[in-house]
Amino acid sequence: MIKGVLHKMDIRNIGGASQIKADYFLKLGEIQLSINSLIGKQLNIRFAGNIFCIKCGRRTTKSFGQGYCYPCFTTAPETEECVLRPELCKAHIGEARDIVYAKEHCLIDHFVYLAWSGGLKVGVTRFHQIPTRWLDQGATQAIKICRTSNRNMAGQIEVELKKILADKTNWQAMLKGLENNEFDLLNEKIKALDFLSGKNLSFNDEENILYSIQYPIKDHPEKVKSFSFDKEAVLEGTLTGIKGQYLIIDNNRVINIRTHGGYEIELDMK
Repeated sequence: MIKGVLHKMDIRNIGGASQIKADYFLKLGEIQLSINSLIGKQLNIRFAGNIFCIKCGRRTTKSFGQGYCYPCFTTAPETEECVLRPELCKAHIGEARDIVYAKEHCLIDHFVYLAWSGGLKVGVTRFHQIPTRWLDQGATQAIKICRTSNRNMAGQIEVELKKILADKTNWQAMLKGLENNEFDLLNEKIKALDFLSGKNLSFNDEENILYSIQYPIKDHPEKVKSFSFDKEAVLEGTLTGIKGQYLIIDNNRVINIRTHGGYEIELDMK
């Protein structure tokens, strides 16, 4: 049995630069467990009853923002409003919860991209988060639209593109393995750039490289049944796949590991 506090899974690329292949590691405190090899094996995951803040480590009765205690959720730079809404970032005018953190995470190059993750969506990520961001979302195809010099500008571009594109991951369709049979990402990129033309936004076009991503999945769920440790203490069954930040268990059950950041669990494998 392995016991520890859950953090979001670490995902590494064991494929090529544009032909990406996901290799997963379950993080339990300081333990990193390689789990691609566990596909097809029986798992027993039990919530030990404790939740700890992934920032300060204090025990809390409720997790906020995918793993934080409430004080850290309201003060940590990792949970500032521009994390979810980059257009609200004010680091470029010298305003941030932690300006040192902002210089390293906001005042750097960002990509605006298109991805297929059960549906076509537009997104924003820091330049060094490729392909991690796409892997976290369970995207199977992606293309960079443009590069900006800071997070705010990338957010402004995303706001414009949200007028013609979705910006949310269709997580149920993503887990079911819904394939892209409708959109050509290169054509969609061309449309996006045409839409941005003349809007006084500062960016540089990116190369037309189409990225494809493979995940360790034996069986996709036909229907998605979301599991939560807030409702049940034990998840037991055969691991049939891993995609995004989800473990896929037999009988169409899925658990979002990132959502359970800070939960102390006990893991048995057979």
